[in-house]
Amino acid sequence: MDYAISDNRFFGGEAKNMSSDIAAQQKFRGSFEAFKGTVYAAAFSCMKNQADANDVLQEVFLKFYQHMEEIDDSAIRSWLLTVTYNTCKTIKKSGWFSRTFFSDDIDEISYEENFGEESDLFIHVMRLPDKERIPLHLFYYEGCSVAEISKLLKINESTIRVRIMRGREHLKAFLKEGSI
Repeated sequence: MDYAISDNRFFGGEAKNMSSDIAAQQKFRGSFEAFKGTVYAAAFSCMKNQADANDVLQEVFLKFYQHMEEIDDSAIRSWLLTVTYNTCKTIKKSGWFSRTFFSDDIDEISYEENFGEESDLFIHVMRLPDKERIPLHLFYYEGCSVAEISKLLKINESTIRVRIMRGREHLKAFLKEGSI
């Protein structure tokens, strides 16, 4: 079922009615349209699963809606990415997630379906451990600086540089094996 942004069922009974505040509605709609792809890509990179990425996307924008008056317009992107990764971590720590079986066949993930292009490199990036994959995603796909990634993930900048370097080394090893 598709929900329109102005549809009150999308927000449930917890959030206040946006129809009275046109500026807030425009801010939400503009932010949603501008950053839904970024949030989805970050969630997909972290969760490796389309359904969970969609759940994270919905949860992040619900949190954004609830807190958007507190967020400066210039900080929306970083706030959304921080909340996205924190939401992913929370879901991964949940008892349900740890007891649920997921197919380990990364080849079943359709990059083309989710991001509009087909890439063997994407398959290898998705096989990297979270510690390397997430900083690589933010650095190369989202264009974040090492300082921004450090702030988003609450990890030291030198640690981020090392994780990006190790991720590159692993990808280089895949290339040398001739698997790409």
